[in-house]
Amino acid sequence: KLGNAFDVTADKKQTDFKKLGSSGKFTTVLESAYEIVVKNAKKEAVTVTVQEPMPGDWQILQSSHPATKSASNTAVWKLVVPASGSTSLTYRAVVRF
Repeated sequence: KLGNAFDVTADKKQTDFKKLGSSGKFTTVLESAYEIVVKNAKKEAVTVTVQEPMPGDWQILQSSHPATKSASNTAVWKLVVPASGSTSLTYRAVVRF
C-alpha cells in the first residue's frame, strides 16, 4: 500500500554523526546512526516498509532489523508493528562520496 495512514506513524531521529575524513577515491566519509520508531494505533498488527535514501557508496554497519538494498541508493527494512504498539528500528551506516 502506498501513501500515508493516519493510524500508523513514524518518527526519525539522528542519534550519532561522525565525519571520518577521506578514503581512497572518496573525498568524504560519514558515519551516522538513526532511530525510527513506528507506532501502530490499529487493532491488528501491520507490516511497514521503511525506505531510507543513501547517497554515494554506502554500507549498513549495524541494524536492529535485517536490511536489504532495493536500489543502489536505497536501504529497505520490513517491520512488523504489533496492534496498538510500536517497533523501533535502529541502524548505523557509513556513506562515502
